[in-house]
Amino acid sequence: MCRRQKEDLRSEVEKLGKETYYTMSDGTKVRVLVFDSAENIHEYSIFVIPGFLTVFQGWDDAIAPLSKEYKVYYFESREKSSSIMPNKRIERKVTLTRMAYDLKEVIEQMKLDKTKYITVCSSTGGTIQIEALSNKWINPPGAVMVGPSTQYNLHLIVPILLYMVPNFVKKIFMPIFRFYMGRFHVDKKKYPEQYRKYVRAGEESNLRKIRKAIWKMGNKYSCWEMVPKVETKTLLIGATEDKMHTAEITQRVHELMPNSEYKDLGTNKATHGQPLVDIVKKFISELK
Repeated sequence: MCRRQKEDLRSEVEKLGKETYYTMSDGTKVRVLVFDSAENIHEYSIFVIPGFLTVFQGWDDAIAPLSKEYKVYYFESREKSSSIMPNKRIERKVTLTRMAYDLKEVIEQMKLDKTKYITVCSSTGGTIQIEALSNKWINPPGAVMVGPSTQYNLHLIVPILLYMVPNFVKKIFMPIFRFYMGRFHVDKKKYPEQYRKYVRAGEESNLRKIRKAIWKMGNKYSCWEMVPKVETKTLLIGATEDKMHTAEITQRVHELMPNSEYKDLGTNKATHGQPLVDIVKKFISELK
């Protein structure tokens, strides 16, 4: 009997990245995709920190053009399906703070802080970067943050369900997840690509890896006290039409973060596409 081959869901852009794993102090291995095919590579490199459970396709339209000029590192935090953990005990200990500390350990191993680079993050990538920057765990000359999540108002029913549902029966509850995302977080008729991206992220998730972090989000987590401690030159990007990452939150981050400026790009698609690419290139040129 022939066993069905697992479908390769990677995008064509993702397949171009060189896969490298870095081992953290607790034995967890996290993946970084490296894009370094640019002929006349820029002196600055770009370290991308995507959001919670984000799948690579969400960054296709930004990384494809950026990698033609810059060396790009795409970091996947430990809650994602690509991470390799030594045992289930470690899987159950994934927290936002541990994800932030992984940034420190990866960047130290890459020796990036001895080079010219900027970070580009979004959503929960902003949560963990704000913690890493406020603690001086990483020291990039500049940071671009797309809709950084500084607080979570996740309904408590979500983490409760996650704790009740074994990983192997997750598929049974996917219809509820799809309804929740389409009803409360993104207009699936107006932004079908964004909706499909979030649904795929949920489908690929390992519930053991995300339970503890989601529990924190469901208990009104916030990191507002860390924001004023971030001294790095930062460009904050909002999107007024994005229900998932409200522009008001990003504007408030700008008010509290001393060395920041704010730009609004309107939609989630723009904040992950050519408009973002243009604003990142301008930001880097101003750093020089």
